Amino acid sequence: MKTTEAGKPNFYRLPKKLNLGCGFDKREGYLNIDLHQMHKPDIVADVLHLHHLPTAHYSEIVAQDLLEHLPRTATKRALLHWASLLQMGGTLHLRVPNILGVAQLLSEPENSSIEHQERIIQNLFGTQAYTGDFHFTTFTEIILRAYLQQCGFKIDYIDVRDTWLLDVVARKIAKIDPRDIDDFSDLLELDVEAQKFVEICYETILNRPADGQGLTHYVIALNKHHITKEQLIASFISSSERIIEDKSSPMKKFLKRIFNPKTSQYD
Repeated sequence: MKTTEAGKPNFYRLPKKLNLGCGFDKREGYLNIDLHQMHKPDIVADVLHLHHLPTAHYSEIVAQDLLEHLPRTATKRALLHWASLLQMGGTLHLRVPNILGVAQLLSEPENSSIEHQERIIQNLFGTQAYTGDFHFTTFTEIILRAYLQQCGFKIDYIDVRDTWLLDVVARKIAKIDPRDIDDFSDLLELDVEAQKFVEICYETILNRPADGQGLTHYVIALNKHHITKEQLIASFISSSERIIEDKSSPMKKFLKRIFNPKTSQYD
């Protein structure tokens, strides 16, 4: 790996293609990144935290069999983060499980044996052999299309593979504000005490001051490590209060801004 004089990678002299969550599928001509050193990637890193890489720099990102290993609530955050690394027009290659395909396989007579049923269930939930080898979510074509569009991608290709997988190729066509897709991960960078953090979450996510009971509950939960800050943010985003008050969905905001011919250069 090419480095600077300080010993740090010179990313501008390295491949402009990323292979995220590479596992043992390391590819020539790609910068192979994985969470585990045992896979011997080029870089050991969390694919949700690639802020050390240059933005709008890469022409292609491969993320096969990866999204399902991330928390369900982090799916759009991951897609938007990866989009930030891509050049405009850069491509994203995804492969994810398709729950409808899994259900189809489970229902087929030739898969009625215990062995076949266990194998298919393992496909859905992962082998669970080590940390990071668990599946936290799954997809349908409808959900995947919506998430990609909300994160600024245009789908060029989507197809079913082996009945239970979805293969996707999408192009970055727009730069999206994280708040438009309910991504408040920037709040995690705040260096404040638990009470101030909870107050900011109320004001930023729910658009109101914290009520006494809720404030006390969440401050105690944070201080006793019953929940993380990331989990607190996720609970606010998915709360019925926010859903009811959010009259304009992220998808509507996206479509209005991106595909309005008066405000967009993209077709």
